[in-house]
Amino acid sequence: MGEFVKQLSDVDLAYQVLAERGSPMYFRDLIGKVLEGKGRPVASLAHAMAEVHTQINMDSRFAHVGKGTWGLTEWLPQRGVKVAEETAATVSSDFSLRREKLLAEIQQDFQAAGPEAEESE
Repeated sequence: MGEFVKQLSDVDLAYQVLAERGSPMYFRDLIGKVLEGKGRPVASLAHAMAEVHTQINMDSRFAHVGKGTWGLTEWLPQRGVKVAEETAATVSSDFSLRREKLLAEIQQDFQAAGPEAEESE
């Protein structure tokens, strides 16, 4: 992996590992790849794993996909975009219905007033 990998932060290396793999990984396997890539001695494996796991958990680029498996947020469907489109369509539809109802009421009022309303003006 070389010097470049050793210069990356643990969380950046985890991102790179997942991006190259292209699919989610179990957290222990992912962290194992990160520690292996860094190639530095670890005094406590449990402490090192907990530290990297915390960094991954706090980084918004990563998404927990269930049962200890982590993937990248960019792989998830973009919920916000779809919700925004649905909301805009609903608002537009509601506005059109209200406008049609208002126009119908105005026409009814106008027709109910009849020619007498024009003469009294």
